[in-house]
Amino acid sequence: MQGAAYQKGFGGHFHNDNSFAVFRDIPGLIIACPSNGADAVQMMRSCVKLAQEQQRIVVFLEPIALYMTKDLHEEGDGLWTSEYVQPKSAKAEVDQKISVFGEGKDLCILTYGNGYFLSRQAEKILAEQGINCRVVDLRWLAPLDEQGILEQVTQCSNILIVDECRQTGSISEALMTLIHEAHTANDKIIPNMSRLTAQDSFIPLGAAAYHVLPSANGIVEAATTLLQKNQSNKNNPIKTIHWRKT
Repeated sequence: MQGAAYQKGFGGHFHNDNSFAVFRDIPGLIIACPSNGADAVQMMRSCVKLAQEQQRIVVFLEPIALYMTKDLHEEGDGLWTSEYVQPKSAKAEVDQKISVFGEGKDLCILTYGNGYFLSRQAEKILAEQGINCRVVDLRWLAPLDEQGILEQVTQCSNILIVDECRQTGSISEALMTLIHEAHTANDKIIPNMSRLTAQDSFIPLGAAAYHVLPSANGIVEAATTLLQKNQSNKNNPIKTIHWRKT
């Protein structure tokens, strides 16, 4: 089904719906959400296999605003297009893993759908500022590829979650919990984390929609704020006060 926000021309509350919490509440339901054409083809084939071979029910959520997107950084760059892979050349196995762009260790951005597209734009701007990032496209929103996610976040000192869904009830809450619990269970220091989400509202009509949704510039701002905060904490460590009787 078509979904997610950022659709221009005929947006509004219903065409630009930015919540799929109702699907995440259904036990056993698989939710796929591609961010680009190449992934969409490969993931759809995996969905068909899951339905045919394992009798699974799958929601294939298509970010409607990315349907005709061809360019990433500037008009005509064609960086959001790819060659169609014929079925005979496609992967035979079901792939329910994340995908990762970049190998930076300053910042790990966890996102999906439109958020991945915007984060890739932000990554270029951050790189020009000397901030090296890796951008993780979740792709499968239920169940999450927990092992793959944790493998990526443990390699970075800062984690930013970019979620185009509402702050309340969005997958960003599950990601924060996953990372926190995994580090706590293994007696590891919880990393410096932050999340950037849409506001708790329906999507307004017209240009007003972009006042409640994450943007590439908003991601850059959130990332730099996160890194500055982390650096400030390092420069001003918490002092332990020892009490004694007088």
